[in-house]
Amino acid sequence: MMHRAAMTMLLMLALLSACAKEPELPPAAPLQADAAEIANLYAATAGPLDVVKVDDIEFPAALEQRALALNIYYPGEGGRYPVILFSHGNWSDRNSYDRVIEHWVSHGYVVIAPDHLDCCGMAKGIFNSLRYGNLGLIQARVGDLASLLEALPGLADKVPGLAGKIDPGRVALAGHSFGAFSAQQFGGAAALDPESGRYLDALDKRVSAIVALSPPGPMFDEITADSWNGLTIPTLITTGTWDIQPTFWPDWRDHLMSFERAQPGDKYALVVEGADHYLGNLICRTDREQPPQEDALTMVNVVTTAFLDSFLKNNSEARTMLDGDNLAATTGEFARLSRR
Repeated sequence: MMHRAAMTMLLMLALLSACAKEPELPPAAPLQADAAEIANLYAATAGPLDVVKVDDIEFPAALEQRALALNIYYPGEGGRYPVILFSHGNWSDRNSYDRVIEHWVSHGYVVIAPDHLDCCGMAKGIFNSLRYGNLGLIQARVGDLASLLEALPGLADKVPGLAGKIDPGRVALAGHSFGAFSAQQFGGAAALDPESGRYLDALDKRVSAIVALSPPGPMFDEITADSWNGLTIPTLITTGTWDIQPTFWPDWRDHLMSFERAQPGDKYALVVEGADHYLGNLICRTDREQPPQEDALTMVNVVTTAFLDSFLKNNSEARTMLDGDNLAATTGEFARLSRR
């Protein structure tokens, strides 16, 4: 039987090989809609609040007493705001999602984004994957986010500008790709421990909502088709018709599995025509030599903000947008929102 580390290396090499050449994608219809109509969509433009970003925070991590590097984003104006903990994608980092995060902050959220063990490039990601294994990385991510969740009431002591702005009673978990699964674990999704056959979640009643940007389908031995059977907390997933990767998700519909397998009730799925895993180069891999998908980003910002406002602020206008059927009509089917 092949050693787990060797299996991990082979999977990583397969991923690198697959990434060497961009896949050929079918034609995608562009957004063809009146600009004024798009601008009138819920939260389509930046909100009224100034965004402050502090990117030099260190926090004790759950594993090996290492320092956990954080970005903390918050509105410059006063008030008690809901909190979002954001988990980056594999090999990415806390600085690669500002176009989404800062939009949320401008609409009245505090966002805390850590770097996980698999962050900050291919070399470090592969090294730690070999050192800790896939399940080890999954559990380390959960530990990072759980530590931050526990520490929310005292985080203002590290950033003076945060004083009085964090409402630890209104919390969402969000993430992209591998980080989307990390967020979903706090809503009841679970990773399989292949040795014991047990599924491990991090379900936490303090979390009110989950935003999963391009969550994975089944991956490795640890994320299976049954991983989302216990996902109960209100959840939004997003994907696009170009959101494919030949090794892990050759069909973009694989990203819908967590929407389809989760427990019904307050589950939403946004599909954007022609959106890929990185919105061109706007998130995760911002150095990617692909055109930015600005219209897709607008759709993601609209729907994620409406979802967050609905479940963390009890905003009736946001809930009407989520539960209505206007998005597809307004965008000419460029963006489609399903619910179950």
